[in-house]
Amino acid sequence: MEPTSSKEPSRRRLSKRSLNVLSALVGIGTLALGVGWLIYSWIVDLEVPYFAIPLVLTVPVIAAVAFRNMWD
Repeated sequence: MEPTSSKEPSRRRLSKRSLNVLSALVGIGTLALGVGWLIYSWIVDLEVPYFAIPLVLTVPVIAAVAFRNMWD
């Protein structure tokens, strides 16, 4: 009886450069959504929610890091 092979098919990995570019695009896209939401809420409510400004600046970094960690 032959031992079963525990060979798993190898996953295709992205290059470092493309991973960096995609992570930057995710971060920039998230930042654009956050800034757009701030501008929209300022126009509609005529008041900027000051608690949201730090969130808009930090969430894109968190999103980019989470996206990058999906590939590691």
